[in-house]
This record gives sequence, structure tokens and C-alpha cells, in this order.
Amino acid sequence: MTNINSIMKKEILEQKPWVYTLFKNRNNNYQLSIPVPSPAPGFDVTYELTEIEKLNTIGIESLKDRIKDMIQNPKEYKMNPWR
Repeated sequence: MTNINSIMKKEILEQKPWVYTLFKNRNNNYQLSIPVPSPAPGFDVTYELTEIEKLNTIGIESLKDRIKDMIQNPKEYKMNPWR
């Protein structure tokens, strides 16, 4: 069975299922993704971290405000539908 992350060339750095996924993609950019069930059919809302956010050593704790904003304002971010 092929791992979808190997096809997409993304390395999962940290994940809490149905809350967030932090991963590094093939061009060494870091991306944060959260699932948002509405509007239907649901979306993965993604955000590419800035250089300052990438350098922060606190980890996901430093991104809690960003996650909160992504949940409250998903249309301000890239949205990938689940279908």
C-alpha cells in the first residue's frame, strides 16, 4: 500500500487527528492544516508558516492563535474541499 504522504512528498512533523497537522513539504516550507467540517462538504484549511514561525522552537504551542484564526476565518486561507 502506498503512503499518500510519500506521493505528495510531505513529511508530517506533528499531528493531532481532526485538530491539526503540521508538515514540511518537498521545498522545505512548513505548512499547517486544520479540518473544517462546514461549509459542506468540509475543507482542509492550510497556511504556510512564515520564516519567523518556522524558527520558533516552542512548536505547536506558538501556533495556537493561528489555529484559532484559521477556524474563525477559514475563507482567509487556502481551502481544499474534502470531495
